[in-house]
Amino acid sequence: MKKANRKKFRGFTIVELMIALVIVAVLVALAYPTYISYVRKSKRGDAQQLLMNWAVNQEIWRSNHTTYAGTGDIPVPTNDDYDFNFSVNPTATVYTLRAAGKNDQVNDKARDGSSCTNLTMAHTGVKDPPVCWD
Repeated sequence: MKKANRKKFRGFTIVELMIALVIVAVLVALAYPTYISYVRKSKRGDAQQLLMNWAVNQEIWRSNHTTYAGTGDIPVPTNDDYDFNFSVNPTATVYTLRAAGKNDQVNDKARDGSSCTNLTMAHTGVKDPPVCWD
């Protein structure tokens, strides 16, 4: 009695592997922009925290002196993705702190599509642009 011819499967065919590769590529292409958006938003959160800490330091300085601190008085925050400076030079009653995005952060956008490249915080607590501080 002869045994029936049985086809043995030893693995995947090249066509099956290519189909799987195409499916993975499509999934990556759909997920990558969202991932980059979340990375930019987390870096923006770091810059916001540094701005708020700098504002607290300004208030501490002002409570001990007659004016707000200039760049030589207290350390300016540093970050790989933002440059920090004053958008309005500090006086006895006013300061405006600014974080300007650099590298990939120049492409940072809020949910509504407005740019979040430059973040500012004034002595009054006003944060601009407001949609970027949500």
